[in-house]
Amino acid sequence: MTRPRYLAALVLALPLAFAACSSPDRPSVVPDEVVLPTPMRSFEASVQRSVAAVEAALLATGERLGLPVGAYRPSEPETLLQTPRVIRRVELADADDGYVVIYQADGRGAALERAAELADYVASGFVQTNFPADTQFSVATFEDTVIFTTWSQRRSDDPERAEAAFDAIAGVGSPVEISK
Repeated sequence: MTRPRYLAALVLALPLAFAACSSPDRPSVVPDEVVLPTPMRSFEASVQRSVAAVEAALLATGERLGLPVGAYRPSEPETLLQTPRVIRRVELADADDGYVVIYQADGRGAALERAAELADYVASGFVQTNFPADTQFSVATFEDTVIFTTWSQRRSDDPERAEAAFDAIAGVGSPVEISK
């Protein structure tokens, strides 16, 4: 087939292909009897208690914990990639500041393991390149959850408020040592 005929056949075939894909007679991708899960997720009581503990600690400093403005996913070890989590943010001036991640573990022992893995991970040289050099990290366990937050004076629009919020969050639960 010569090039002009090939192009003409392609030009004629594309609309037919698109029409076939958009046909109302096309079978549904999701059968009617399958109920899709809702995008909202219910978390276990320990996660709710962890959020409440962080909120109470922040209220003592005059700060509030809210929902994040945008998506946030910290650098984390592979063992935490699929772990259920709650993301909250201290309502600070800088929208990129004050994130708190609360991971749900399968029991206190698993929380201690995940927290130790996270502490080792954030202490590694690789993770240090994902944050400003002056970043402080906090990893703690509270019941069967792991609480993670960071703070950087260089990055913050209001360093005093951000540091006070960080210290309040770091005081919740049992801290896990991070060796840099």
